[in-house]
Amino acid sequence: MEKMYHLLYPMRVCLITSKHEEKESIMAASWVFPLSMDPPLFGLSVAEKRYSCDLIRKGKAFGINIPHAALEEAMIICGTNSGRDVDKFEKANLTRDEGKKIPLIQECPVSIECELVEEHKTGDHILFVGKAIEVRKRFEEKGLYQVRGMEFTSL
Repeated sequence: MEKMYHLLYPMRVCLITSKHEEKESIMAASWVFPLSMDPPLFGLSVAEKRYSCDLIRKGKAFGINIPHAALEEAMIICGTNSGRDVDKFEKANLTRDEGKKIPLIQECPVSIECELVEEHKTGDHILFVGKAIEVRKRFEEKGLYQVRGMEFTSL
């Protein structure tokens, strides 16, 4: 039962941006999903121990940035380093695209900025519910999907 959720894979990988005051971070996440069309709500499930969890709570916003295959290395960097210790924009060579409340990622084909509307504790994760307040569609490209562990594909 421990890895039963892997039956749902492959899942789209997203780069989640967050910010509180001058602190910001990017985390890799596959547990990102639409919840409602009207209003436009998205769900994001984050382990409570993650640095990004704290930034989302305090900053009351998060960005869903959808990477393409050429950003696989940047996604791995963002998923294996803590924003407590490193500037992930710099380390992953990503460009900040200032949103209304948080930075988005210029190199991603699509970014959705969400304002936090509620959160729910769901076992060892927090389910954040965000309302889309800004959508940036920059170009068309296939998405990056996690097959398992550090194995990825584009679809």
